[in-house]
Amino acid sequence: MSQLQARFFTENKRYVVDDVPFSIPAGSEVQDLSNVINKLLEAKNASHSKVEFDFLVRGQFLRTSLSTHMETEGISTEEVVEIEYVERITAPEPEECMMHDDWISSVDADAEWILTGSYDKTARIWSVEGKAVMTVAGHTDVVKDVAWVKRDGLTSLLLTASLDQTVLLWEWNSERNKVKARHCCRGHTGSVDTLATDPTGTKFCSGSWDKMLKIWSAVPTDEADEVEEPADRPRKKQKTQQLGLTRTPMMTLSGHNEAVSSVLWCDSEEVCSASWDHTIRLWDIETGGMKTTLTGSKVFNCISYSPLCRRLASGSTDRHIRLWDPRSKDGSLVLLSLTSHTGWVTAVKWAPSHEHQLVSGSLDNLVKLWDTRSCKAPLYDLAAHEDKVFCVDWTESGLMLSGGADNKLYTYRYSACQTDAGA
Repeated sequence: MSQLQARFFTENKRYVVDDVPFSIPAGSEVQDLSNVINKLLEAKNASHSKVEFDFLVRGQFLRTSLSTHMETEGISTEEVVEIEYVERITAPEPEECMMHDDWISSVDADAEWILTGSYDKTARIWSVEGKAVMTVAGHTDVVKDVAWVKRDGLTSLLLTASLDQTVLLWEWNSERNKVKARHCCRGHTGSVDTLATDPTGTKFCSGSWDKMLKIWSAVPTDEADEVEEPADRPRKKQKTQQLGLTRTPMMTLSGHNEAVSSVLWCDSEEVCSASWDHTIRLWDIETGGMKTTLTGSKVFNCISYSPLCRRLASGSTDRHIRLWDPRSKDGSLVLLSLTSHTGWVTAVKWAPSHEHQLVSGSLDNLVKLWDTRSCKAPLYDLAAHEDKVFCVDWTESGLMLSGGADNKLYTYRYSACQTDAGA
């Protein structure tokens, strides 16, 4: 068996080996290399307990034999090959399971509370341990998206968007466990499918089936706005008493030709939206103007932005996840495609504290955990759901969440490897 000269390096100070070339078999695979590193660590420290490692050659995870990988990547076998190693991530395990009475459309979780939206017309607040804390009922139709606005001591503000064409801004007191609708945000003429709160917690953006994005104040007041009714439209009788004071948008952003499926804030001045019209658009909130258009070939269902790697991830109806540079002058250039799902990709979310990792959900019932340094296959398939997956999320503390058409929300404990902390 032919041999290769390899030098191993790592950013994890606990597992450093000597910086000298080693001779290893060219046919070595991940497990063989992991054994080599563990032997070297044992030689330095007799009390070393075995650790499973993953290996990167020129920034790509090794998933075949070393010789095959180098041949595919066009790396010379004559020179010393530099191999980086990181602690392998263990498979995330389902931890808690929470139930709604119908499909779960959306989830927004933070360190303390989980907020879910459902086709049962309610939103619910849960503890991170999976205990139901509060049901937020007030919409007359399906809840399509939910978002926390901000928490101020025991008082939290949250948003729910619905097929009933409104967004409700709620105030929740966690000590008394009382919730109150403060504002009913009116202005969309179609289902409100997506919501995002700005980084300051003072504004939010909504996207609708009516092709429009609207920017609203997220600060509760004791005043109602006047809604301008078109003169030719008969006044609809309000079947039920409206919850909260009427609020109208600060700004409307028009430009999409089909339904808006997903919105997010890149920063406090810039909103990004994805649409069924095959485009992703960036908007300047100061001027209300469109800055950039990224053009795809299929319907976009979802987007997520990572401030760590400054990349936008999108999920489409053609089963692919694509990574984009939103600052790129060439708006049709896809940096990377992640292909493994066999159904529409309905949800995608970057890890909040890891620049290479993201999680996706699909109509193929699967949740997948990805590392962009291994784009040919996901790190893990999480197959807890018995039906379509509609939403995913990820908290700073390493809790992954997914909800779907089996009416279930799962949480998965995820042990982020120390190697990449702060990467």
